[in-house]
Amino acid sequence: MSRSVSPEAFKRRMAIILLCVAAAIVLVVAGVVAVSLFPGKQTANASQPTTTSPTHTGSTPTAVPAPSPLLFGTNLGLFTNNDQVLTSTTTRQMMQQMHVRIIRMPFRSNLSNDTELQAAQAIKSIGAVPLIVLSGMRDPNVLANDTRIVNDMNSVFGNSLVYYEFGNEDDWNGLPISSYTSGWNTIIPQMKKLALNGKFIGPVSYQYDTNNLTTFLQGANPRPDAISWHEYTCSYKDPADLCISSIDKWTAHITDARQVMQITLGTVLPIMITEWNYAADQSTQSNGQPIPDNKYNNSTFMSAWTTKALQTLAQNQVFASMQYSVTNTALPMITFDNTMTVQGSTFQSLYQKIIGAQ
Repeated sequence: MSRSVSPEAFKRRMAIILLCVAAAIVLVVAGVVAVSLFPGKQTANASQPTTTSPTHTGSTPTAVPAPSPLLFGTNLGLFTNNDQVLTSTTTRQMMQQMHVRIIRMPFRSNLSNDTELQAAQAIKSIGAVPLIVLSGMRDPNVLANDTRIVNDMNSVFGNSLVYYEFGNEDDWNGLPISSYTSGWNTIIPQMKKLALNGKFIGPVSYQYDTNNLTTFLQGANPRPDAISWHEYTCSYKDPADLCISSIDKWTAHITDARQVMQITLGTVLPIMITEWNYAADQSTQSNGQPIPDNKYNNSTFMSAWTTKALQTLAQNQVFASMQYSVTNTALPMITFDNTMTVQGSTFQSLYQKIIGAQ
């Protein structure tokens, strides 16, 4: 049953309703002001994910680069037109199985141009990156010979990357670093124009030398794409322990080289150790055998030395390195009858451990 409402009651109800509405409006306004003055933690919109700032604990962690596969390289001996790598399919297949990733190729005055092209084709067939040794300033026909070399490599490798090293151990052969640098500044700009995809490396010292590297980097124009030198640890006459412990000097050399680059250039270039082994003076005698030293034929020594050498280069983040040499020398990785030496088998197993499935 409905009830009628008097005019006075109606007016009282309307007044109460208006007061409630006004109170509600005041509360809403007060809330907005409070939020604007004292914002709380906000929830990110799903379409705009939040970015998290790193927590600083006094030092910024840096990612350690993975070791470079180009650590696992070697040199061609290429002393004659009948080099084993050129004549033996088995040798080339073994080099692939050993995971040789970069091959350094010399140019020698006694070699025919056909042999040079054949060697380049062998590197290509193995699937390795080529590092080509250009003639340096001890060659009176350096410009003509280097022009021929670069043109030949263009014909074999096309637009694929080719590294070129200017000269070889010119400091050992008496050429001052100032003369080397002057030659670099004359020859390399012309080779850079010729090369389809070339990177140029120096100063190729027979051993690490702070002064040589500093002088070269201060004067080299164009700047090298990488720097290089050679590392050997002892004479064949030295005791085995000295040959192994002297590998520790490589870390000091690499550290110093990076300091020289940072000071001189304001940046650090890749490092290539383009020859390494335990003794530069170990050589093949007239009977075809190495000089007896109780090391080259000691499997324990060769395995321990090679393991420490490659691990040291990897730990120091060297970009590329080349064992000397794969065949036709006193310290090969593959013998004349295609047997893998201890150094060769150690090289192969360390590739699997250090590089793995990269």
